[in-house]
Amino acid sequence: MELHGSIIDNLNNALASARRLRGHPVYQDTLTYWRDLVQEARRLRQDPACTQTEALGAAIASLESELAERNSRQPT
Repeated sequence: MELHGSIIDNLNNALASARRLRGHPVYQDTLTYWRDLVQEARRLRQDPACTQTEALGAAIASLESELAERNSRQPT
């Protein structure tokens, strides 16, 4: 995954976008990117050299919450 800036910045930007777009349709590519970003953050958080585990954990949880809320509102 190619990131521009830090993983925390990318997670925060994705979270801001998800919140701004609540109630609006989002491209599947965007949802895929957000999910991939969460997976990459989880991977980085497992690295013993990671110095931002708490911040990553909070950002991951926030974005996952937004994604879960979005999934629960989609028509079946």
